[in-house]
This record gives sequence, C-alpha cells and structure tokens, in this order.
Amino acid sequence: MNYNNLSNLKSKNEESSTSIEPTALTEALCLLDPAIWPQWKATNNQSEIAFEDEDFQELDLSGLDFSKVRFINCHFNHCKFQNTNFISANLHNSEFIHCDFLGSSFIAAELDGTAFRKCQLEQVNFLTAQFKKTIIVNTDLSHIDLQSIDLRGITLDGCDLRKQNLAGKDLSYASLKRADLRGATLSKAIFNHANLSSALLAATHVEKCQFKHANLSGINLSTLDLSQANLNSANLTGCNLSGTNLSEANLTKANITNTILFNINSIGWDISGIFCEYAYWDQDATTKTSYSENEFERMYAESLTIDLKYDFRLTANEIATLPILIEHLQACHWGVSLRLKSVKDVAGGALVELVVDEVGHYSVKELENSLKEESRRIQNAQLAMRADKNMTKQLREAVAGIKDKFWPRLLELAAEYEIDQVRNFCVLFIDLKGFTQWSDVTISERLSLFRGLLKPILAKWNASYPNMEGDSLRATFKNARSAVECAWMIRHVLVAAEFELRIGIDLGEVTIVHNEVTEQSDLEGSAVSMASRLESMASSGQIYVSEKVKHYAEQQTSNFKFKPVKSQLTKSIGTKLAGDWIEVYDVEKV
Repeated sequence: MNYNNLSNLKSKNEESSTSIEPTALTEALCLLDPAIWPQWKATNNQSEIAFEDEDFQELDLSGLDFSKVRFINCHFNHCKFQNTNFISANLHNSEFIHCDFLGSSFIAAELDGTAFRKCQLEQVNFLTAQFKKTIIVNTDLSHIDLQSIDLRGITLDGCDLRKQNLAGKDLSYASLKRADLRGATLSKAIFNHANLSSALLAATHVEKCQFKHANLSGINLSTLDLSQANLNSANLTGCNLSGTNLSEANLTKANITNTILFNINSIGWDISGIFCEYAYWDQDATTKTSYSENEFERMYAESLTIDLKYDFRLTANEIATLPILIEHLQACHWGVSLRLKSVKDVAGGALVELVVDEVGHYSVKELENSLKEESRRIQNAQLAMRADKNMTKQLREAVAGIKDKFWPRLLELAAEYEIDQVRNFCVLFIDLKGFTQWSDVTISERLSLFRGLLKPILAKWNASYPNMEGDSLRATFKNARSAVECAWMIRHVLVAAEFELRIGIDLGEVTIVHNEVTEQSDLEGSAVSMASRLESMASSGQIYVSEKVKHYAEQQTSNFKFKPVKSQLTKSIGTKLAGDWIEVYDVEKV
C-alpha cells in the first residue's frame, strides 16, 4: 500500500496520548478517525494525501474534509459521508456500496471508474465533477440535477431517473439497463450505442431522440411519441410498440423481431434494410406473423420515389414513350410496380419522378440503384435517337397507334413470361350465400346478373387474374386500398341486387402458375388460401381482412375503419388448426 507523504502516520499524534503503531490497515483506519483527521489534514494540507487499495467497513466519516485527497482503488462498505467534502478529490476506480452521501459535495472531483452501488446521493453536489466510465447502480437519482454532468459512457443500471430532465443530453455509450425513466424528459437526447434494455419508459418524452445502434430490447414503448427519432441499426427485439408514433422515424437496419406493432403510426417512416423475422400485429400478441428476408420492408415501406434526371429537355416523342420506359423497367424487375408521378423542367434539363408501388423481392436500396442504372441506358439511347430524323418520324407515327396495334400483343407476351413468378398481391375471395338452394332457372339468371354486375367494378379497380367459378370470385389487386375499395363497392352493389355474400381479403406472396386444365395463368400461395379462409369465416354482408391488409390500407386511405374480431378457423392453414381462434378485421365505411 502506498501512503504518499504520510511519514508521521506512525508517530504519536499531538492530540493523543496513545502511540499509533499498528498494521498499515489499522493505521489508515486510525487516521480517518474523526477525532484525528481534521488536525492531521490541516497539518499535511500542502502534501499529496493518498490512500490506495484500502478496504473500509461501516465507518462514520460525516462532515470530514477530503478535498484534494486521493482514494485510489479503495472500497467503502456501509459508510456514512453525510455533508462530507470531496471537492477536487480523486476517487479513481474506488467503490462505494450502501454508503450515505446525503448533502456531500463532489465539486470538481475526479470520478474516473468510480462506482456507487445502492448509495444515498440525495442533495449531493456534482457540479463540474469529471465523470468518465463512472458507475452508479441501483441508486435513486430522481432528485439529482444531471444536466451539468457529462453522461457519455456512464453506467446508470437500475437507477431511479424518474422525472429527470435530460433533454438534449448526450448519453452515447451509456448503460441504462433496467433504469426507471418514467415521466422523464428525453427530447432530442442522444443515446447512440447506449444500452437501455428492459428500462422503464412509460409516459417519457422521447421526441426526436437519437438511438443509433442502441439496445432497446425488451422495452415497453407503447403509446410513446418516437416521431422523427433516429433508430438506425437499433435493437428493438421484444419491444411493445402498441400505439407508438413512428411517423418519420428512421428505422434503417433496425431489428424489430418479436415486437408488438398493434395500431402503430408508420407514416413516413424509413425502414430500409430493416430486419424482422416475425412480429405481432394484434394487441394481445397471440397471432405471430413471420416474414422472409426483406419481406417486411417490401410490404410496409413508404412508397419509394425514383428521380430520373435528364441533362436535356424532353421532346413530345420522349414524353410519349415514358409509359414504354416504365413497362421496360417493370419487365426487367419482376414483381416491381411503377407509376409516373411527374415530369418537370429543371435547370439544364428535365426531371422524371417515378413512384414504386411494389418492390418485389428486391431490397429498397438494391432496387433504386438498379432502376437508375437501367434508366441511364435508355436515356442515352433516347438522346442518340434525336439525330436520326427518319427514326424520329417513324416513332411519332408508331406512338400514335401503339395502343391499338401493339398493346394487346404485349400483354399476351407478358403473360407468357409471368409463369412461376412470385408477386405480392392482395387476394380477394367472394362467395354467394344460398346458391345451392336456387332452382335451375334461378341459378342461370342470378349468376348471369352476378357476373354482369361484377365485371365493370373489377375493371374500375384494375383487378387482375379474375376467376369466376359458379357462385364465387377470386381476384387480385396491386395494393390493399384498391382491394378494400373494390370489395366495398361489390358488397354495396350486390346487396342492393338482393345477393347475400361474404368477402375475405389477405395480402402476401402469390405464385403465378400455369393451369393445365384451363390453359390459363392461375394463382397459388398462402395469401390465396388465407383469403379463402377469411371469406368462409365471415357472415353474410361482412368483409373480413387480415392484419396485413388492415395495416397497409390504413396507410393509403382513411375511408374505412377496421374492427378487430375474434373468429374461428373453419379449415386448417399453416400451423393453425380448424377451430383455432384468430383475430381478423371487419371492414366498415367511415
């Protein structure tokens, strides 16, 4: 042990009649005797006083002056330091367990690696203290002003931080495992690389916080406002996000496996590269929805916008051929759905904006780069074509008649190349009730009316792969809004025509196959099966949709509300058996 400048420790104290010549540990204890320390400290105030590797148990050191004293690697257990002065003291790597620091002052103290475990820190003054890798565990800090403290890299595991104002504070690399932050203000705080696993955050203000690479696993984040929060690469596994506002939040490369996503606000969120093996969209977390690689991003990402910059202004020919450019890009990227958003004149050229409605099996970044690369190739060809006046004339004439002359054949060719392709579709199933009870004459008349009423409605909502068999219909749609809008119109029209019907809609991967019997393209996949199950569970006049359809439709339209309903499967599907109760949604018009 090293006692710098404590040479008279073993000499007889001037105020005592007893010689102090025991072991080193006893010498240290004797020196800290409240009857000895004040005068000894005053006598040796000009010297560096240091205690190293000492172990102190159940001492009452209240009111003593330890200013500028060095306690290095020391251990204090169940000691009292009420109103003790640690101004400019160095407590490097020392540990305090169950110690009482009520009213003590640590102004300008060096707390590098210092540990406070289950200590009483009420009314402690930490002004300008140097916190570096400081550890404070299972301690009530609710009445400590932390605004003046550098909290980067600090450990506050299990601490009571209720109602703390940490707005704008930088807690990067801090550890707050199991910390109680209920009611705290954390707006714009920085928690990059921090560990907040199992922390309590109810009623906490977390607007615009940064959680890049942070560990938030197991936290109940329900109803919190995480709008515009930066959660890039954050670990959110096992979190409850029910009712959480994630609008405009950055969730790129975040892990949200095993989260509850009931009734979240996801408008404008960025989920590029997000990782999700499975999640729960129901409030009770009883229905598990699994996702393949990149599937969650493809299904729930905000529509991607691709900007195609032309270094020249577009002619009428080039504008007229934009639909062909879009068709070409879709043909090169199976499962991708594009639409033209705008064509603008900009400085030095033109800007064409395309909206990606469906990203197919691609990741968002991969698709964006691929579309831009292919577009550049076409742009160069368009520019080269300008110099060929004969081709320009022929193109103008061809474009004028392209719809009637080429479009039907182009659709036929596209169908030939669709077989065995996988796409994300909304699948709609309709079944008429009471069909088997009709007479032969009635069946023929009613089915003719049924099909006649359906065809214009399906055309209005661009339904694909319609298949009418007897009293049932199956059709697909590129997005949930079109499927729900079409279903509601079908219900409205057919009910008015005195038909009783049930409708089910699901969203998911569908495989386009060749039907050897009908020689037509047909559909297979879990979404097809689930839509059929939903239809069979519905009562007359009801439209039942899955959680995926409900979530996606809510992002695209506010014309409907979705009422959760517990219903029994009439037929097994996947791991769910006939008779199992699942949560579905009954569609109602707002």
